[in-house]
Amino acid sequence: MAGRKKTFSSEVDFIVRIAGEGGEGIISCGELFARAAARTEYHVFTFITYPAEVRGGFAMAQIRVRDWTIYSLGSKLDCLIVLDQQALSNTLEDLKNGGSLVYDSDAVKVPSGLEATLLPLPLTRISKEATGRTLGRNIVALGALGYLVEIEKAVLKRLIRDRFKAKGESVVGKNVAAFEAGYKYATEQKWKQILLMADLKPKESQYMLLSGNEAIALGALVAGCRFTASYPITPATPIFETLTRLFPLVQGKALQMEDEIAAVSAGIGASFAGEKSIVPTSGPGLQLMTEQLNLASMIELPLVVVDVQRGGPSTGLPTKTEQSDLNLAIYGTAGESPRIVLAPTSVEDSFYQTIRAFNLAERYQLPVILLIDQSIGLRKATVRMPDFSHIIKLDSKVARTKVKIPQPDFINLIDRAVPSVKELEDYKRYRVTSDGVSPIARPGTSGGQYLATGLEHTETGKPDYTGGNHLRMSRKRFQKMEVIARSFDANPIEIWGRSDAKIGIIGWGSTQGAIREARYLAEEKGIYVRHMHPHTLAPMPYRQISNFLVRLEHLIIVEENYTGQFAHHIKAHFGAKAIELHKCEGIPITPEEILRGIEKVAGIIDDYSIAKL
Repeated sequence: MAGRKKTFSSEVDFIVRIAGEGGEGIISCGELFARAAARTEYHVFTFITYPAEVRGGFAMAQIRVRDWTIYSLGSKLDCLIVLDQQALSNTLEDLKNGGSLVYDSDAVKVPSGLEATLLPLPLTRISKEATGRTLGRNIVALGALGYLVEIEKAVLKRLIRDRFKAKGESVVGKNVAAFEAGYKYATEQKWKQILLMADLKPKESQYMLLSGNEAIALGALVAGCRFTASYPITPATPIFETLTRLFPLVQGKALQMEDEIAAVSAGIGASFAGEKSIVPTSGPGLQLMTEQLNLASMIELPLVVVDVQRGGPSTGLPTKTEQSDLNLAIYGTAGESPRIVLAPTSVEDSFYQTIRAFNLAERYQLPVILLIDQSIGLRKATVRMPDFSHIIKLDSKVARTKVKIPQPDFINLIDRAVPSVKELEDYKRYRVTSDGVSPIARPGTSGGQYLATGLEHTETGKPDYTGGNHLRMSRKRFQKMEVIARSFDANPIEIWGRSDAKIGIIGWGSTQGAIREARYLAEEKGIYVRHMHPHTLAPMPYRQISNFLVRLEHLIIVEENYTGQFAHHIKAHFGAKAIELHKCEGIPITPEEILRGIEKVAGIIDDYSIAKL
């Protein structure tokens, strides 16, 4: 194909993975390195995975450092640090040819014939000599890594002190000693340094290192949320923990409940009282909440529920990532109850989509489910700080077409519509309107009393089971969805790549970055691809997707589950013939894996026997 190729190369693109046994500080080591790297002018992107057990099992932290925006965790590793034999076995295949392998020579036997730079590091012995115990092996490894990439020692030591200061000066001293010992050993061995970060400029102040869960909590605060209720569940708990720490600053309230049903019920109660509320959970919790989500739809109350997806079914893979709750989020209802489903695509996007979720919930008076996954929730990445001077609180009567989707340079905030003095003279809470939205009176408002019941009701809230009334009120509730769908179709188009490309890719949620990188890599090979990644999964932007599918010869749908839930959704609504690219292994799909799928499709014109690549 003719046309200018997209260059995806950069001067610095470094991927390191630290792997070992859960409970040995693998994640701490990775996070300390990520924080140090984030203080330079480079961008940082992390992925962590750990076992479900309190101690033992395989754990790893992967950090990517780059001189410009990072979209995914990458593919092959430049440096692999392993603390035990299992970690080597689980991860060695991901090390690129010629990459650096740092291993505990006291505990790991390396197979012969490896095309790698071998850097034996007696972690066990060094830790014992420096601290009198083996527990400091992770910080010894951090010291050696600090030398390999020449991070300023003072920065890492300060981060170590900050992380362990709550445990006392003795613990801080031992960890600093372990770090110094690892750095000294690598220096004495004269290892060839991989990256030189000591002389880099500090990162500009408008960037910060955040996890997806933290971004959601901050987005809720900015949106005006002042209530949260939750039952702890991996990997969503950090949202609740972050809000619990921050809410006292804004007179917010956080309640830890006895189960997920109680949590969502409390969220509905707070919304009934007039507060913006958020309920974080994961797939098993969302299952338990479905009855109360129906209630929120029936009594037309705003509510934001966050589902940080993990591997299933049942307890499944509680510490791993997966995109397998889509069917539950969209279709998990008894009867027909409207709700909106949004899917953020990155850590930064999670902040803005959370604000958008509150705006939509308040504007249309219904539940909004925010679908992210463990990959985004626990990932940390450098993100641009929003310009808080451009936050504009809009009157609830402003036309929906005037409300902008939150972005770094402007943030609109919406509150629910409240009845006017005239409307309170004969208040009908569920008054039928052209867009299905009727004003909500806050409890205690003179003349604003109404019944909020799960039974079918009249415009005043009085129970009424007649067929004609049920049809009328069902039409009212679903009128909102028709209005919302038109609004979504009027949003900026989320399509990238050449308009004349014959291969198209659709994905959702956290796969966006990997697809984007794969598209760049494909263009370097002369293969041009169009990419669509809708944020709104229910109701879908039908016109935009239809326009995207026009003139495509091949459609690839990428998602991280086994059955292709989004693919079924697309095929059912649009009759599209799609090639499905799935990954269901508890870790994110990589750009290289998607690129291989694109290359297969580009080379096979009419053979759809590879329906599951």
